[in-house]
Formats: sequence, C-alpha cells, structure tokens
Amino acid sequence: MVKSSIEKLAEEIGYDIGMSDDQTQSNLLNGLCASLSNSMQKQQLEMQLCYISKNLNQKTEQLLINLVEFIKLKNNEQ
Repeated sequence: MVKSSIEKLAEEIGYDIGMSDDQTQSNLLNGLCASLSNSMQKQQLEMQLCYISKNLNQKTEQLLINLVEFIKLKNNEQ
C-alpha cells in the first residue's frame, strides 16, 4: 500500500497540533471522530477502535482516559 504524505506525517502533525490551542486540538479530534463514525457501520467501527487501541502508547491511553472523564463531567452538568 502506498501511503500518502499525511499518513507518513500523522504523528508529527498531531504533535504540532498538540502545541496549538484548544480549538485546533478539538477540531483535529472532531474531524477524526466524524470520519470514523460516518464511514463505518457499528461493528466495523468497534473493530477499527480495537485496532487503533492496540497501537496507542501509554501516554496516549492515559490522556484519552482523562479526556473521557472531563467529557463525562461536562455532560453531567448539562
């Protein structure tokens, strides 16, 4: 499979956006999540999330766990 330049630079792009502001960071996550959610049926999405989770490092896992907790708090306030 031939990888696009974006695929080759995905981690570097993510790192740069990590140094950006909260709106840019959430735009990145919103775009990624929208694409995943809109491009697959539920079973395919669950399988893809499983594949993604296998490739996450410990720092990423902990950050995502923390993000989920803030999302839960935000949703409970509404």
